[in-house]
Amino acid sequence: MPLQKFADHFQAPWPNGRGTSYEIASQTPGVAGWTWRVAIAPVVEDCDFSHFENIHRQLLIISGGEMVLNVGGKTVICRPGEVAEFEGDIPTTAKLVNGPIVDLNLMTMRGKASGKMTFVENPGPLAKCEMLVAVSQTAEITVDDNLIVMQHQDAYLDASNCKIHLNNGALAHITLNKSL
Repeated sequence: MPLQKFADHFQAPWPNGRGTSYEIASQTPGVAGWTWRVAIAPVVEDCDFSHFENIHRQLLIISGGEMVLNVGGKTVICRPGEVAEFEGDIPTTAKLVNGPIVDLNLMTMRGKASGKMTFVENPGPLAKCEMLVAVSQTAEITVDDNLIVMQHQDAYLDASNCKIHLNNGALAHITLNKSL
């Protein structure tokens, strides 16, 4: 079924052991060796991010306030409603500005896959995409004339061949090129 509830996301520890991620989808669901992955990760304290060799990361805060990343000496400010991009194989440290956050990550292996994550909150038709993730507490979409109500952190998968309209709420809109 294309609607995947948050409770059905695959739960796994971070590679560095400092937290837990909730995988929505990947090339190899639930196991290492992927070239693309979409996952939710709560960040509850200032910490180092896990190292992901040859991985490009796109991050969107979906709950909480700002987070400031130090990516190899460069400052990357992560704000709700804005997608931040950085490389996963550069040492990265996170500092929380106003307490814990939850972020959504699109990770793609350079030269093997690519993708784009955007934040959408204006009602209307949506461009073709691989998946949508509810960022607001609820989001209503119409998929091929069927009303779908999504709760925060739910995902709508296999959206690439559908006609989708955002009725209300906020979403992460994710496109993928799974093989370059």
